[in-house]
Amino acid sequence: MKHCLRILIPLLLLLAPAQADQQGAIVRQSPVYAQASTSSSHVGQLAAGTRVAMFTRDGGWQEIFSEKPALTGWVRVYQVRAGNYAAPVVTTEQEDSRGFLSGLASFSRKASGFFTRDAKATSSGTATIGVRGLSETDIKSAKPDFDELDKMDQYASKTQRMGRFSAQGGLKASEVSYISGIEE
Repeated sequence: MKHCLRILIPLLLLLAPAQADQQGAIVRQSPVYAQASTSSSHVGQLAAGTRVAMFTRDGGWQEIFSEKPALTGWVRVYQVRAGNYAAPVVTTEQEDSRGFLSGLASFSRKASGFFTRDAKATSSGTATIGVRGLSETDIKSAKPDFDELDKMDQYASKTQRMGRFSAQGGLKASEVSYISGIEE
C-alpha cells in the first residue's frame, strides 16, 4: 500500500495543473491555507509572481496549485490574478508591515494607475474588492438577519445627543430646496 501511495501522490501532483480551470499568478506574497478559511492550517507561503493553477472558487477564496514550491491550498481571491503568463511576472514588492487594509489600498492604487507621476497617464479601469467574494448564488440566497439589525440600532445617534453635538459645533438647521426635475 505504501508503494502505491508513493507512485499515486506524485502522479496526482503532476496531473493537477492539467485539471485546472485556468492559470494565474500570485499578486503579492500570500499565505496558503489548507481550507478556504484563515482559521484552517497554514500550509505555506507563495511569493509575488509565482505561477499557479487555479481550481475552485469559494466565496472570497481561490483554490490553487503551485509547482515550485509544491503547494496545493487556498488563497484570498485578491491575491491571485488569472491569466497565462509566459514571461515572469515582474514585481517590485517589498515586505509590507503596515497591515491588510494598507496593503489593499496600495494594491488598488497600483492597479488603477490613479496615483502616477506621468501626467499623460489616465485610469481606464477600476480595481475593486467589495462584493467580489460573493457568488451570484450567495447573493440570491441571502436573507435579512433582523437580530443583527437590532444590534446595529444601538449605535444610532439619539436626537438629544445630536442636538448637543450640533450646539457645541455651532451648527444650525437649514432649509434646502429640492432640485427641480427630480421626482420623489
